[in-house]
Amino acid sequence: MPVEVVLGTQWGDEGKGKLVDIISQGIDICARCAGGNNAGHTIVVPMGPNGEKTMLDFHLLPCGLVNPTCVGLIGSGVVVHVPSFFAELEKLESKGLNCQGRLLLSDRAHLVFDFHQIVDGLKEVELGGKSIGTTKKGIGPAYSSKASRSGLRVHHLFDDTFAEKFRKI
Repeated sequence: MPVEVVLGTQWGDEGKGKLVDIISQGIDICARCAGGNNAGHTIVVPMGPNGEKTMLDFHLLPCGLVNPTCVGLIGSGVVVHVPSFFAELEKLESKGLNCQGRLLLSDRAHLVFDFHQIVDGLKEVELGGKSIGTTKKGIGPAYSSKASRSGLRVHHLFDDTFAEKFRKI
């Protein structure tokens, strides 16, 4: 079974989403292996019985979900802000994109919390005129938590000791 992989060589807009959108029309699984709900991309697709052109914004969810036979996978290397995950899913479904039974989220993916977003913004202020221009979505600080082994993962949300672990971060 052939596999097609799209890898970026830099951070920022390099057209990965556009390329994935094009090739995902003929694939079974579209997986994200890294990143978070940062800038993302917009695609325009025909939706509904009349094929009305509809703009769909993807930030975290794999755009392969536009293909009705494709399963979207968010892998263990992705950092996930749960409220943003559900907001994006709700927005896409409100525009007619049916993701039911086709979206999988690794229970090993690390979580982005609101405090990660606050830290992201404070770091930008701290850098002053030499800021790196993050989206302030907490992606970098969440990866810092992951690297320092202090981060929490999706599976921790279902653990009876979640509150205790969260207070220790």
